[in-house]
Order: sequence, then C-alpha cells, then structure tokens
Amino acid sequence: MHNFPRLFWTEWQKLFTNKTIRSIVFIVPLMYLTLFGFLYGEKKVMHIPTVMVDADQSELSRELYRAFEVDQTFRINTIVGTEDEAMKLIDQGEANIALIIPPDLEKNVKAGREAEVLTVIDGSNMMISNTAVRSASTVVKTVSAGATLKKLEANGDWGEAGKNLYTGIDYRYRVLYNPTFSYMSFMVFGLAGTVLQQVLFLGIAISVTQQKEEGTWGQTLANNSFWAITASKMLPYFLAGTLNMFLGFTLLLKVFGIPYYGSTVHLMLVASAFNLAVLAIGYAISFFSKDQLQATQTAMLIAVPSFMLSGFTWPFMSMPTVVAAIGKSLPLTYFLHGTREILNKGHGLPAVSSDLLVLCLMTVLGLFAAYVFYLLQTRKKAAATSESAAV
Repeated sequence: MHNFPRLFWTEWQKLFTNKTIRSIVFIVPLMYLTLFGFLYGEKKVMHIPTVMVDADQSELSRELYRAFEVDQTFRINTIVGTEDEAMKLIDQGEANIALIIPPDLEKNVKAGREAEVLTVIDGSNMMISNTAVRSASTVVKTVSAGATLKKLEANGDWGEAGKNLYTGIDYRYRVLYNPTFSYMSFMVFGLAGTVLQQVLFLGIAISVTQQKEEGTWGQTLANNSFWAITASKMLPYFLAGTLNMFLGFTLLLKVFGIPYYGSTVHLMLVASAFNLAVLAIGYAISFFSKDQLQATQTAMLIAVPSFMLSGFTWPFMSMPTVVAAIGKSLPLTYFLHGTREILNKGHGLPAVSSDLLVLCLMTVLGLFAAYVFYLLQTRKKAAATSESAAV
C-alpha cells in the first residue's frame, strides 16, 4: 500500500492529460444528459395524430371535437366519414387514435338512453396508448359531466326536462396491436435491436484501427484496392451480425413466445439492410480514427443514445425538432420502425419500403465516406513514400 499515493497521482494525471479519456469521463455524460433533457422537455406525450369520425353531426359532437382539440394530448388532423376509413389511416400510420362518435349520440343523451364514445388506439407504442386512454377518458368525462349540459341548457335546448333525463356519455376504447399492454411485446424488440447494433458497431469500428496499431495498415492500403479491403472487412461482420439477428429473434419469438404477426423473412430483409448500414458507418469511423480507443468512443457516441432517440418509446412528435432530426439520422430508428410494422402490426414490405430505402442510402453514404478517407490515406502514404525515395 505504500505505493498507493504515487499510483493514484499517476492515474489522476492521466485522467486529465489524456484527451480521449477526459472527454469520455467529463464531456460525454454532460452531453448525453443535456440531450436527454431536451428529449423529454415536453414532459408528456403531446399532439398525438388523431382522426375523427362524426356520425352524429350535432352540437354535442362538435363540443367533443373542441374538447379534444383544446386538450394538447391530441391533434385532430383528419375528419372522415366512416370507421373503416379511420381504421385505414391508423393501419397506415397516419394517425395513432381514432375518435368514433356514433349517430344519434345527442338524442340518446337527451333521452337518457345508453350513449357512448369510442376511441381506437394504436397500442404498438405504450407511451402513446397509455397517455391516450387516460386523456381521452378525462376529456369525455369532462364534456359528459358539465360542459355540454351547461352550454345546451343555456341555449334553451334541453331545459329542466332534458336535465332530468341527462345520463352522460360512456367512454369506451379499443387497443390495436398490443391489446394486453404487454411490456414484453413493447420493449424487447427495441432492446434486442439496440444490443445487436452496439455489438456490430464495436466490432467493425476497430477492424481498421487494429491494423493501424499493429503497423500493417499501410501495407494493406498499398497492396489492395478499396473494394477488396471493404469486402474483406465487412463480410465477416455482416455474416456474424445476420446470424446474431436470426438467433436473437428466434429466441424471442419461439422460446419466449412473444406474439408476432408478420413474416420473419421480411424481418430478416430489414435486418440485413440495417446491418449493412451499421457496418458502413462503423467502417467509415474505423477509417478516420487513429486508434481503437478513438474508434470505440466514436461508435459508442452514436450507439448509446440511439434507442432513446429512435422514436420507439418516446415519439418524434413530442421531441424538439433538432433532437428529432438527430434521431431520424440514425439507422436504428428505421430498423425498429420496420420491426414494429412487421412483427407487431403484421404488415408486409410496402409498409417498410421507406425504411429499406433510407438504410440503403445510409450504407451508400457510409461507404462513400470510407472511400474518401481511403483516398486521403493512400495519397498521404504515396507522398510519404516519394519523399522517402527522394531522400
């Protein structure tokens, strides 16, 4: 123990003198916490896209419309004529909630007969579904208890007779895709994608820097083309990543019995596009990093917040614009959206075509960035060789 003070002081000095370690310990945590502070700045899910079916066309139905509009939880962006049209919009992802007002709602309320309002909720995101159920119930009960009655009574539409017959509005809801509010169905797919992404990112990120530290990278550049190097670096990790994806989701779906409704073949197609995008970005990171520590740091800087920013749990509509833009630039966002569309909703390839397109674009951009670094490094190597020959 007599060497402890010296060892402690040496390590303490390294903590502040090593730029990479200093950034990891002091700067990265503050950066993440600031980002997450902005991410949840709205404090609750707000402005959920809502479609309304008003089959009553009465003062009471208009009062319900105004009440939902005033409540910041909802944003009624479409009014359609039938429930089938509303269900189609929810299925296409253009709305998360359908407010269904049946015909003769006002007449039934005035006559004291059974009257109810239905909300159909996309339950694939439990943050949205839980918030929607609570808020919609509050809005309907508020209108039922007082607002509509007072307004119609003030206008002389109901009078004392109507007031005596008033029984209120029952609130009903139906949840699609995850009707039991299962956290396993909600969370596990997202966490699985996050873990598999981090493993792949870390593996490919050190593939080039490992050779740089060993001193063999220059020889590899001199003796091989860019595409030969790229194929040799990426293919093993792609095969390993695809195998991990297959085994991981087989474990979740078959062993743990998580319900799913779509094609696992479609899932693996999206997974393959996702793996390529992650590998291309990680490959570019490895190219420009000087050592394995820097490559690991940069890869984790992208991978760690990906799940929080992906829109899988906290929806983009409740994020600040800048934070949402960051989330939409990450490959995990599109993989998790595709996973939800296929496994939770049972949709086919048309529903994930945009996800596949974006992931392919990310792959191209990542490879292009790596190629630029390749050209810079080969030219630098050629210039150094020429100078050495001249001397």
